[in-house]
Amino acid sequence: MNHGTAPSLRHSALALLATASIFLSMHQAAEAKTIGPTAAAILGGVAGLAVGAAIADANHHNNRRIYYEGYQQPYPPGGYDAYFNRSFSPAPRVVCYPAQRLCYDANGTVAHKWTRRIYGY
Repeated sequence: MNHGTAPSLRHSALALLATASIFLSMHQAAEAKTIGPTAAAILGGVAGLAVGAAIADANHHNNRRIYYEGYQQPYPPGGYDAYFNRSFSPAPRVVCYPAQRLCYDANGTVAHKWTRRIYGY
């Protein structure tokens, strides 16, 4: 299944739509006396939206994970050293991590008072 052709086809279609919209808006702007300024403004807005959509879509990238041949993940699932996942709570809304030798408040900031009490500094 080749995904490489779909974006280029979509970009081509958007570019064609944008070109046609701009051409029509310029043609209609030249004959603005027959359609009125409101209709010309609406048509110009539609052309601007088409161009904006084409520009936004051209800048979109597919965020896929790419694994190279022979790539091994550093840890198999569940194989991470449990020492770094250990934590305990000496008080409500306080969590201490022995691997870091730090305690944190519930809002994520370092709890200096508890770090000093537990780890001595």
